[in-house]
Amino acid sequence: MRLVFNNLRRRKTRTLLTLLGVAVGVAAVIALSTFGEGMASGFEQLSSAAGADLQVAQKDAAMIVLSAIDEDVAEELRRTPGVTEVAGTVAGLTQLPESPYFIVMGEDPRSFAIAHYHVIEGRAIANRREVMLGKMTAEHFKKGIGDTFRIKESGYKVVGIYETGIGFEDGGAVVHLVDAQRLMDMRGRVSYFSLKVRDLSRLDEVRDAIEARFDDLSVTRSGEPSRQDDIINLYRSLGWFLGIFAVLVGGLGMMNTMLMSVFERTREIGVLRALGWRRRRVIGMILGEALTVAALGGMLGIGMGMGMVALLRATPAVANMLPAMIQPDLLVQSMAVALLLGMVGGAYPAWRAAQLAPIEAMRQESGVGVHWGRWSQLLARVFRGALRSVLRRPTRTAMTAAGLGIGVGFVVLLIAITDGAQEEFTHLLSGGQMDIIAQQARASDASFSVVDERLAVQIAGRPGIRSVSGLLFGTTSLPDLPFLLIYGIDPAGAYIEHYRIVEGRAIERQSEVMLGRLAANGLKKGVGDKLQFGGTTYRIVGIFENGSAYEDAGAAISLKDAQRLFRKPRQVSFLGIQTTDPERAAQMAAELEAAFPELMISASADHTSRMQDFATMRAMFGALATLTVVVGGIVMTNVMMMSVFERTQEIGVLRALGWRKMRILRMVLVESLALSLLAGVAGILIAMGLGFLIQLEPLYGPFFKTTYTPGLFVQALIYALALGAIGGLYPAWRAAGLRPIEALRYE
Repeated sequence: MRLVFNNLRRRKTRTLLTLLGVAVGVAAVIALSTFGEGMASGFEQLSSAAGADLQVAQKDAAMIVLSAIDEDVAEELRRTPGVTEVAGTVAGLTQLPESPYFIVMGEDPRSFAIAHYHVIEGRAIANRREVMLGKMTAEHFKKGIGDTFRIKESGYKVVGIYETGIGFEDGGAVVHLVDAQRLMDMRGRVSYFSLKVRDLSRLDEVRDAIEARFDDLSVTRSGEPSRQDDIINLYRSLGWFLGIFAVLVGGLGMMNTMLMSVFERTREIGVLRALGWRRRRVIGMILGEALTVAALGGMLGIGMGMGMVALLRATPAVANMLPAMIQPDLLVQSMAVALLLGMVGGAYPAWRAAQLAPIEAMRQESGVGVHWGRWSQLLARVFRGALRSVLRRPTRTAMTAAGLGIGVGFVVLLIAITDGAQEEFTHLLSGGQMDIIAQQARASDASFSVVDERLAVQIAGRPGIRSVSGLLFGTTSLPDLPFLLIYGIDPAGAYIEHYRIVEGRAIERQSEVMLGRLAANGLKKGVGDKLQFGGTTYRIVGIFENGSAYEDAGAAISLKDAQRLFRKPRQVSFLGIQTTDPERAAQMAAELEAAFPELMISASADHTSRMQDFATMRAMFGALATLTVVVGGIVMTNVMMMSVFERTQEIGVLRALGWRKMRILRMVLVESLALSLLAGVAGILIAMGLGFLIQLEPLYGPFFKTTYTPGLFVQALIYALALGAIGGLYPAWRAAGLRPIEALRYE
């Protein structure tokens, strides 16, 4: 081990940079996985922490916050033998200026569920227009007892501060049940019921009795698996999926470092082999160095990751999406990832070192590169020597381009997926012919947008409006399909012309359904078959292919059926508006938004750019891009530092021949930019390859359509060049500062 540490200390700067590359990758895994776990555990605990024995929710609801049940059902539940108490709760997300996903819970002050919120200051709500704030909300918004807290357009008096230990709840607020029903446009409805049962040994009997009485409701025990587990598991895996790219960049950077360590110590390894060191011992030395750096980087990364999570907890926008504490098993997994990086990153360099023949190794010069003949000379003339230095080490160049290319490709892929989703959703909302789109203002998500149908009548009567079509958007789940998109449309409206029927016909009345081709294939259903969801049986009358996974993986039913299914009477999610003059769409949208402030109204081509869903996606991907820049910059700095070290004598000769500092600096920077440009091209190819592979996944692949534009490719190359500039700056300065005499003496 002493030899391992001595070797690492010999190149302190390189060791530190490699360690940082691993650390940032590990920190990314911890922060992103914690975020995913917070989202998953938040939804998971949301409905199981009220001290209830059973929970009753809408059957086939994809998530508890999308469930809706008529409030009158409470009386029938109370009459069920064995049930002693019933509490209805409204759980909804809304958008505040400081928090795009703010959860509001509506509780009856007289129900047992209110005791779940442990009041640490003030009192519990007792009347309407009162609010209890979670401890996290009170701290972030700097609110105390007696202050006014605004939700949407309404002000509520703060009467209490509570703490439950659940991030979603502690970062939210609790209001009177009636107030929540009005805020969430759920008058006469609740999200779920919590039940107390007299005899816990008869829970299954009570559950069976309720489900037999209500075929559109599902009953689960507290903490029991439910239909929303598929979505919850998706959130949990999201962090690992995103963080793994940062880890890959750091891992390839480590492999690069260890490989260069082997190159520059070729003669030293030859001497050790000549002195009797076996190949196994050489492999152990190189792997030991890699694992040591990985272990130190893992420990540093864990500290950095915990710091990043602490900073996120201080941000109101995402604080409620983080768990109260980081899971210990995540820290263990992160360290395991770091050590795996060390093992993988050191494996090839160790094998390469072990294959060196003692005599040949002792003859080699440290830093001697591979010559590529006349091709290298031709490229050197074109790029003035930059690529000649890059191509002297083809293995290092390939690994650097691959490592940075993965980072660049990851960012390109995320942007391409976002642009593809935005394009698909724009086409979906506009129906290919709608000029203006309207939705509820300040809706946190498309699924939570609620628009009163009566507004459609008012808009239709204004000058310049040809037609107004309502679209109700929701999700449900089936035994064979965990996530089915449902579109409620008016069979007599203009929007139905958007569907391209390839089998059967369009829906004409209630209890009929059209299936998209992907959904029909997944369910193995055809025209004339029956399909049941939400407690209702529908007859399949048509199959459509619109060319969009968002639609072709879904189903279209009548607007009345959808309103009944999602418990949204006389409500829609979006309004599609046709105008008599499409060229004035943007101007008319602004006029309509001024006249109807409760709506967000835009020209169809611009609407998705204003939706919170896509704003959140772009903000998250922007943060990931920044993280990738940090990791990529560290890797590039490390590579260029190695290049400067191995060419110290060469730089000394150039300085002795009269090269000025600025010329040396420019030479190293241009080399760094040339290398990053290669990485940018590799990144574009990697992104396109990954996008193609993702779309081959049969269940979710079609949803990840990628849209590549020339502007995106230019953006990727600029991004890569920025990495080169950041990573090459310090090595270039270091090279320019070398004194000729000292550089010529360098071994």
